[in-house]
Amino acid sequence: MAALTSLPPLPHTLLFLRSKPTRLSVSASALSSSGNDGSSSRAPHKRRGKIEGPRKSMEDSVQRRMEQFYEGSDGPPLRVLPIGGLGEIGMNCMLVGNHDRYILIDAGIMFPDYDDLGVQKIIPDTTFIRKWSHKIEALVITHGHEDHIGALPWVIPALDSNTPIFASSFTMELIKKRLKEHGIFLSSRLKIFRTKNKFVAGPFEIEPIRVTHSIPDCCGLVLRCSDGTILHTGDWKIDETPLDGKVFDREALEELSKEGVTLMMSDSTNVLSPGRTTSESVVADALLRHISATKGRVITTQFASNLHRIGSVKAAADLTGRKLVFVGMSLRTYLEAAWKDGKAPFDPSTLVKAEDIDAYAPKDLLIVTTGSQAEPRAALNLASYGSSHAFKLTKEDIILYSAKVIPGNESRVMEMMNRISEIGSTIVMGRNENLHTSGHAYRGELTLDILIVRFLEFTCMNRAVFGPVRVSGVPRVGPKPLSGKLEPDQNRDG
Repeated sequence: MAALTSLPPLPHTLLFLRSKPTRLSVSASALSSSGNDGSSSRAPHKRRGKIEGPRKSMEDSVQRRMEQFYEGSDGPPLRVLPIGGLGEIGMNCMLVGNHDRYILIDAGIMFPDYDDLGVQKIIPDTTFIRKWSHKIEALVITHGHEDHIGALPWVIPALDSNTPIFASSFTMELIKKRLKEHGIFLSSRLKIFRTKNKFVAGPFEIEPIRVTHSIPDCCGLVLRCSDGTILHTGDWKIDETPLDGKVFDREALEELSKEGVTLMMSDSTNVLSPGRTTSESVVADALLRHISATKGRVITTQFASNLHRIGSVKAAADLTGRKLVFVGMSLRTYLEAAWKDGKAPFDPSTLVKAEDIDAYAPKDLLIVTTGSQAEPRAALNLASYGSSHAFKLTKEDIILYSAKVIPGNESRVMEMMNRISEIGSTIVMGRNENLHTSGHAYRGELTLDILIVRFLEFTCMNRAVFGPVRVSGVPRVGPKPLSGKLEPDQNRDG
């Protein structure tokens, strides 16, 4: 297994290797096959000639380190082996260990590129995970997005049958549903944690800390052992006025800075975006403004997992005398999971059924749909073709695009928008409308986080940065905790 160094290791303390095990792809045909786990190896890219010079020397050096340290208790005591999610968007899955004992953090999928013909999703290398299953003592989940839990039906069977799975209560509701669908649900393995309550998993004492993101119950993880402390931030932003009132736990980071951190691993999805993210409360105000100004039918589309956003849509519907209807199964999946956990913004039973849409006057209805990324079978995309069984678009409709076009989806989203425009519906989207904010910190928030936490080593997760990003005034070891309040950059939309 080839590996590349991602971070210069601390001598005798930390070994951080960039693993590149073979990814597995799941195709549409494999998913429908009975008795098949749905995975098949993606064909490897051909190497362009023999590796020479510094690159070959580096790979040989890393391979020697793996042979020396990864198959025994000798070598650096703290070890980090990203299986996915480092320098890429999606498929978050990371092994973190102390000597030869490991925990696995997250098990997500990656959505395919256009050159992955016939592939529905890409998952971590379960062959590698199965080979090391005797070393992996726990699986810990940071939150419930697909790029963090989507590969569980393939990863869990690769682990030892007694390996516990830790997650927050809302995330666990999503996990339960997924495992039941795949016939691998076993309640005795599922362990619920709460933020600030420490628990032991494998070689670490773990303390979950609350972070704000675009889905409820997100957390970062503080991993402590006798050889050091690791901070894994999970996905995060700093929202000073979150709609659920659960603010980013800055105090926990300030306390952690006094303790000292050996390695900080941070979400870096928006590291190239200057400024700071806006709050969800700003988006809530914008939604209410647009919905109040509309005389006819309103249709919104956003990510189904963003329950805070959906709560804002429901609040706007109530204030304007409209009934709310969901068109898209994933919307109801997340809402019902939150309802079971006591975190839903409203009761799912208050929704109008999709089959009853025609019974209401357009001015009395607000439709929430899936399809912000123009997924082939999603509701809004089908409606753009006139193929939706739930509703037909008309020239009187107002469509509020409360999402961001994910990189790689630009062409198909614009094609969907063109089809909708040809029907005559009005589309409202763009940063100036304040209909969306990112769930991932911009550079201003990343800078503040780095300044708060006293760390010896730092690495970015998620995004590949081609060269250093200058952050003025940030020393290698952070100063005393800062005070003050973040002010959002109103010119950015996420």
